[in-house]
Amino acid sequence: MTEPLTDAGSSVVLTASAATRPSRSLGRSLAAMPAWAGGAMGVILIVLAWAAVAATPFGKNGAIPTPVEVLLRFGTAFGASSYWQAVGVTSLAALQGYLLGVAVALVIAFGVLLLPKAEGIATQLAVVTSCLPLTAIGPLATIMSPASSRFTSVFLAALSVVFTTVIGTILGLKSASSTQLDVVSAYGGTRWTQIVKVRLIAALPSLLAALKIAAPAAFLGAVLGEYFLVGVDSGVGILLLSGQFYNDSTQVWTLALTSGGVAGLAYFLIDRIGRLIAPWSVASKKKGAF
Repeated sequence: MTEPLTDAGSSVVLTASAATRPSRSLGRSLAAMPAWAGGAMGVILIVLAWAAVAATPFGKNGAIPTPVEVLLRFGTAFGASSYWQAVGVTSLAALQGYLLGVAVALVIAFGVLLLPKAEGIATQLAVVTSCLPLTAIGPLATIMSPASSRFTSVFLAALSVVFTTVIGTILGLKSASSTQLDVVSAYGGTRWTQIVKVRLIAALPSLLAALKIAAPAAFLGAVLGEYFLVGVDSGVGILLLSGQFYNDSTQVWTLALTSGGVAGLAYFLIDRIGRLIAPWSVASKKKGAF
């Protein structure tokens, strides 16, 4: 009686293992796909879901246009100079705010390196910049700036990048190997030598990762800042307000996707610059993935 039971148990195990083979092969095939293929599949799924929602009552009442309508509007706006002028001025404000915010964040992070006791204050300051509601800071910045000035847009863009850059830089500077620091000290190196020869190199991967995240945040902060500008008639935020005023959902969706595209392009460019500056960080990530 034991042999039939044993055979039955073996057959059950074999059947179960055979059933798991397709799922394992599917998982391996998905893992073997290039990154762009996964991204393309994600975009296709999003567009299909978008088209499905546009066919519901939400789309029929004009709140959610179809992807075809947005694509046609984008084709019309692509040849309009006002569209590119709006994208250009908003991108310039975002770049100015990005550089300003990164500069402030680096000063705070290196101040912590020179004065370790100030780390708690610096971290709290970075958290405060992240927790401040931009919708409340925007009107205050507009009141303090002259008319026809883009100070609010630049200021909100700068405020959006301080937290991630400060935290990423501090973590990167503190990740330096104590052995390497001791070697520099043993050969007569100063603290400045430790910063240049060891800490900066160790901090590059974390710093570049923080800069990648900060780039889209700067553009979105610049767009939000344009909601509060006075005496300014160009910008992505201004066009969004115009579309909202005239209940033009297609224009709003077109500009929203444009903002996402510019933010994604900024992320991509910073990522490529990081690969050129610190190629060893990319290699270590690929090595850790297997």
